[in-house]
Amino acid sequence: MSDLFTNCRIPSETGNEATKACFRVDGGKFVKFDKTLTPIPDEKIIDLNGNLVIPGGIDPHVHFNTPGFEERETFEAGSAFAAMGGITTVIDMPCTSLPPVTTLENLKIKLRAIDGRSHIDFALWGGVSGNCLIDKHWRQHMAELWNADIIGFKTYSLSGMATFTHLSPEEIKLVIETAGEIGALVGHHAEDAEIVLSKMKELIDSGRTDPKAYADSRPASAEIAAIERFIHGVSCYRASGHIVHISTGAGAEMIGSAKCKGIDISGETCPHYLAFSEEDLIEQGSVLKTAPVVKTKDDSARLWKALSNGDLAFIASDHAPCPAKQKQTGSIWTDYGGISGTGTLLPYMYSEGFRKGRITLAQLVDLTSTNAAKRFGFYPKKGSFQAGSDADFVIIDERQTTTIHGKDFPSKGKLTPFENRQFAGKIVATYLRGSRIYSESEGVAENRIGKWIRRKD
Repeated sequence: MSDLFTNCRIPSETGNEATKACFRVDGGKFVKFDKTLTPIPDEKIIDLNGNLVIPGGIDPHVHFNTPGFEERETFEAGSAFAAMGGITTVIDMPCTSLPPVTTLENLKIKLRAIDGRSHIDFALWGGVSGNCLIDKHWRQHMAELWNADIIGFKTYSLSGMATFTHLSPEEIKLVIETAGEIGALVGHHAEDAEIVLSKMKELIDSGRTDPKAYADSRPASAEIAAIERFIHGVSCYRASGHIVHISTGAGAEMIGSAKCKGIDISGETCPHYLAFSEEDLIEQGSVLKTAPVVKTKDDSARLWKALSNGDLAFIASDHAPCPAKQKQTGSIWTDYGGISGTGTLLPYMYSEGFRKGRITLAQLVDLTSTNAAKRFGFYPKKGSFQAGSDADFVIIDERQTTTIHGKDFPSKGKLTPFENRQFAGKIVATYLRGSRIYSESEGVAENRIGKWIRRKD
């Protein structure tokens, strides 16, 4: 039985216009969009009260930690928070699972562990760490993972995880070369280990344990050096590369320049790099501790510009929460780094991006959904209002506002740097493949209908 959604507004392909429309959903897919549609027999009619409807959000960078670190987050809790925030698809990282998703066997363990536990659809990153290169079969593992439809390989030039260590500059080149040979995408955490670890040792030895010391240990130069080296490798081996969670304006501009030269490179940033600066880290402390660290207000402004002009392809949350006690160890060095962000990504971008005039409504859709779907191979299955696309969509009441309170998060992480912030607009419902998975009145649906999205689907 089909559903007919009436009395809503759909964004145009460019600019800020949203036109009155209605649409039909059948079998979890969009069937037709038009200004008016005549109901068919036995069809359910759902009046959307004139609200704005946009494609379901895609968050391409989350750490849901199942299996392995579930004291911090689980697929159930993380995906519920995502649904509450209008996210209908996430891409989960390989490094915060035990075992990490670095072999085909480990991928199978991951899939068994999360089966039936997600409220939303999900894809998976694979990974290559320093640990992996000890195994002489690491190239074979990459090929097997790629053939099993992971969306790419996460790598680090700086990592604090014993189970997923970073790669040396020469090792990164080897991974990029191998990825180029099999046609795979490499995602990269870009911070130069030599710069950061040297500065960190100096600050720790001096007795500093304050938030400013953490910021000082991860200067902009560390990100810029690592991005430059990664772009060079991607260019040399004619590979595909993606820089995750860019925190500097200079880094974003380097991505834009490389794209203009025909290099297959893309980049993302996160709401915390757009909203906060080092001064906020000093004030809020470990609630805002992330890696990379937040930078300057000028960097935030340049990142907004990079989103607007296309230098950066999309926005991601880098959702990496933890219980409050792990943020309160008494030292910035041992406090857990990461924030609870997947459920605030879309509300933030709607309010502080579109409603503040930093981006257009059409760009909001591209940056929170369409561009990620295209980059990671889901389009037009995801991120699109087309006949035959998955009926993933979000209903936003533009007349209401949203006040952020961490205690209301379904996530295990209740701390947020956005505490008590008021955003324009309110997400009143989220639909996944035509089924309502969240509503303002009833909360997150009990049924977990999320599916693994394979790259070749």
